Amino acid sequence: MKDSYKLNIEITKKVKQIIDKHKVVFPAYYGKVYMNVAQKYNIELSAQELLHKEMLDEKVVRHIISLAEYTDEAIDAIETKNKEKLNCILEETKKLRDEIEELQELVYEDSLTKCHNRKWFEDKFMNNDQVSFSKDGIMVFIDLNRLKRINDDYGHVVGDKVIKYLSLKLKEISPDIARFGGDEFIMIFDDYDEEVIEEKMSKAYTFFKKTKFRADDIEFRATFAYGLCSFKKGDLLSDVMDKADKKMYRFKEGNRS
Repeated sequence: MKDSYKLNIEITKKVKQIIDKHKVVFPAYYGKVYMNVAQKYNIELSAQELLHKEMLDEKVVRHIISLAEYTDEAIDAIETKNKEKLNCILEETKKLRDEIEELQELVYEDSLTKCHNRKWFEDKFMNNDQVSFSKDGIMVFIDLNRLKRINDDYGHVVGDKVIKYLSLKLKEISPDIARFGGDEFIMIFDDYDEEVIEEKMSKAYTFFKKTKFRADDIEFRATFAYGLCSFKKGDLLSDVMDKADKKMYRFKEGNRS
């Protein structure tokens, strides 16, 4: 198993060396490059097999495979200077634009809250090692308080509604927000100072705390806790999250009702 893992790391490194030479890389092209490199290590992967494992959606898979075929045909049309064929391929490719945008949403969107997901966070803010930051910034770590109790008392449907409402209030502060876990969110700021962020978060907290939720004929309130932590390029995510988590815990202890 370890040898297989190391082999996949080696393949991924070689794939990265190839695609880094291109300004634009479509998902289908990445899949084809990965497949070709894997073959050199006597690992056979069909495009369908590779994409099914990655996307788990037959409709999206079909569109990506079609795009790969159009890419090959377009290259052939350019090399043979067949303008009619090239124009036809370009028209067909344009029809796939919406499907490609749907693919991006599928990969980066949290299905419940429509926020970004953890993969989006890692791809946008982490280095290739997936454990250290690729830029400077400020993190806000948010945790919805007593979600288990809300689920137990009022049901998971109500709990989901509370999570969705919290995500809407957080989106008003920043679009760079990701749902990191069941009741956890992370926001990243590039150019705000901590005092401005603290003021925004405090207002959101006060507003959310006053909100009344309803489950049948019962009304209840919910709260959240948060912690801020600045970070530098190269800082470990685990260290930054640990600092933010400790600040969040202190906030939670100071605001128990």
